[in-house]
Amino acid sequence: MMSGLSEVMRQPEFSEVHQVQTIVHLLEDEQDRLIPLIFEPSPFDHSGKRVSVRIGSENTLEPIRACTLISSTYYKGTTPVGSVGMLGPTRMAYENAIALVEATADYISEAIS
Repeated sequence: MMSGLSEVMRQPEFSEVHQVQTIVHLLEDEQDRLIPLIFEPSPFDHSGKRVSVRIGSENTLEPIRACTLISSTYYKGTTPVGSVGMLGPTRMAYENAIALVEATADYISEAIS
């Protein structure tokens, strides 16, 4: 399992400085482009699960097409009020990442209900 930003930066998806700069810019200054992806269920997942996983080209934003975006909505009662997500390399420990995102959304749901 990866531990820390320096380990993530060693992954091939982040080997080009321009790619990293584009992703950082998206995360810092253009969240309005990223937020709709976090709230939308993956178009490839019809299982009804709360966790959405978009790998590579499944991401509609070009800057993150070399990445994986995992997200889950959290609720106040039965009303969706927000979403949490994880952006990382396509070669990640999916089972752990999905469990972490889902557990975080569940924790926030419980805390605000």
